[in-house]
Formats: sequence, C-alpha cells, structure tokens
Amino acid sequence: MPRSEHLMTREFLALNAIIFLAFCNISVFFQFHEYLGTLPISSDYFGTLIGLFSLSVLVIRPIISPFLHPGNAKRWIAISSAAVIVSLFLYNLALDFWSMAVVRSIHGAAYVLLATAVLSKLVDAIPANKSGQAFGLISVITLLPYAVIPPLLEPLGRWVGSFDQILNLSALMMVLAFPLLSLVHAKPAEHLAHSTDRIGLQDLKGNLKDRGILLLLFLSLLVWTSFTPVFYFLKGYGEKIGITNPGWFFTISTLMEILVRLVAGHMFDRLDKSRLLLASMMWLAGGNFVLAAFPGPETFYAMSVFLGLGWGVAMPVLSGLVFDMSEARFRALNSNLAMEMFQAGFFVGPVAGGAVLVYWGYPELYYACGGLLLVGVIATCLLGLKQENPVTTSQLT
Repeated sequence: MPRSEHLMTREFLALNAIIFLAFCNISVFFQFHEYLGTLPISSDYFGTLIGLFSLSVLVIRPIISPFLHPGNAKRWIAISSAAVIVSLFLYNLALDFWSMAVVRSIHGAAYVLLATAVLSKLVDAIPANKSGQAFGLISVITLLPYAVIPPLLEPLGRWVGSFDQILNLSALMMVLAFPLLSLVHAKPAEHLAHSTDRIGLQDLKGNLKDRGILLLLFLSLLVWTSFTPVFYFLKGYGEKIGITNPGWFFTISTLMEILVRLVAGHMFDRLDKSRLLLASMMWLAGGNFVLAAFPGPETFYAMSVFLGLGWGVAMPVLSGLVFDMSEARFRALNSNLAMEMFQAGFFVGPVAGGAVLVYWGYPELYYACGGLLLVGVIATCLLGLKQENPVTTSQLT
C-alpha cells in the first residue's frame, strides 16, 4: 500500500517511542530544584541553572534546523541519543555552580539535536491526509511522561538512593532508542532541495511586521513563562503546605490536558479561536491566583484539574492561531518561531521565578504567574481586534 494511506507504520510508532523516552528524561527533572538544594550551590543560582537547559535549546535550534532533514535524521538521532545518555551520566560529576552550568548546557544541546532530528524524520513519516490525527497522537505522547513520571520519583528515589541515581537509570533507559532506531529507514534527501521556497531576510522582516503574528509569539512566551514555575517549583510549594507527594498534581493536570484534547479537540477549529484563547487565559490566571491565595490539599488538587483543563485548551489553540494567521509560505517558519517562544518561556520562567522565590515566596510566585496571564488577556483582546476577518479552516483547506 502507498505510504500516504498508512499512519501507524513501524517507523511512525518507533519515532514516537523515541520521543516518549526523550520526554521521560525531561520530566524526571521535576525534583531538580530540590536536588540543587543538596549541593554546595547558592539558592540564588537555582533558577539560572534550571533555565540554562532551555537557553541552550533556544540558541541552538534555529542554527541546526536548516541542516536536519529526513535524509540525515536517522544518523543524527543515533548521535544525539548517545549524547543525551552521556550528558545524564555527567550530572554525577556536577557538584558546584560552574560544573552544573556546563552539564546543563551540554544536556540542552544534546536534547535539542535529538528533538529536532526526530521531528525532521517524523514529519516525513506522516501521510499528507492524516496530519491532524498524527499531531494529536504526538501531543499525547509528549504529555504522558508528565503524567506518569513525577509521582514515581519519590518512591523511585527511595529505591535507588538519590536523584543522581535516578538520572543514571534514565540514561540506561535511553539506550532503548537504538533498537527502536533499527525500525526507522534511511531515506535519500535529493528531493528536499526543491520542496520549499527559500525565505530571505526581507521576507522574514515582512513576516514579522504582522502585528497578529507578533501578538501570538508574545502570547506563547507568556503562557510558557507562567507554566514553568508551576512545573519546576510546585514540589517545594506542595511540601510546604503538607502535600505528601506533589507529583500527583502533574499526573492529574496532564490527564486533564489529554482528556480535553481528545474529547473537545475537534471543536477547536469550529469555534472562534481568539475567544477560546481569551477564555483560557482568564481561566489560567484565576487558577494561579487561587493556588497562591488558598494553600491547602483540597485547593492543590482542585487546581491540578482546573489548570490542566486550561492548559489543554490554551496551548493547542495558540498553535492553531499561528497556523491560521500565517501566510501559507510562512506557516512552518512561524511555527518554529512559536517553538522558540516555548523554549524562551522555559528559560525565563525558572530564572525569574527562582528570583521571586528567593526574595518573596511561593504565594508571590503564583500571583506573578497570574499577573502575566492577565497581561495575556489584554494581548488576546488586541488579537481579537486584529482578527476582524479571521481565516477559517474551511478557507485553508
């Protein structure tokens, strides 16, 4: 059968399994903030060390993206998987600020090379008529580790003895990428030279003059910047208010994200995305304010459901708006720029959040996250004015 009629091929499933392994190795860092507290490193630098990983990704992704394609992706998946394994073992040697900063940067570089190479190959494995189904499945695969791993870290840490031993175990699990890679076929890349029009500097400048695109990139930065302090600092907050295993927060919230995307995802294209985004930004702002103002187990778990639903709507709607409001030739470029904002949020959030935590405290941290989202509400209102004549899915197809 022609490739275009198949989605669930061995190659597609193997690449998704590699993605799952890669995201498992990111989700284990749910306890990284607490681990840094066991090392002779000033707490003033915790946010910086957390954010250095994403800074590496932010800098390197736009540099390597033009050079990775389906023709060479398999080789670079193998190289970067080995680099991820080595970088995870290097954490055993990082015992002060500078050694940890180097290891975090190396790990970020290895990860972004792996993620970019896998995505380059994965796009080639998706049939043209099944992209929606494919990316829906991919989004669930990337969320699952955040639901499964955080609550397992506490008992796993007791079993293996320490957080660095958990990272060693993660490195060994990443070895599974190599037998999975044997199911991925190599492909010549000669046809890629003429697959897209070259975008020059003047084209890029023209694209970035579009106020709607700039607003969406700004909104992406706000959403991810407000998300990362919840992910990286929630364990300490949960323990402070008496939660036995705060990792369950992300199990519940991630399941809510998956649920809302599976149940209501088909509605995102039928409704006004800018209004959906506005409602979800207000929803998320309210959730952060409640998390800060009413500490306690009942509120903690209620907000895991509440915020999970909000993230489940806001993030895919943002991606859809970037696609809808972009000119056809700039859709891939703007999607990559939105991914850059994702990485920027994972850098800015921990660095700024770590500073707020040092000088104020957990309630102020989540009040600040809610405030950022209120700024996003204003930006979304401006986006709605921009969308007086929105492009609909039917027009695009």
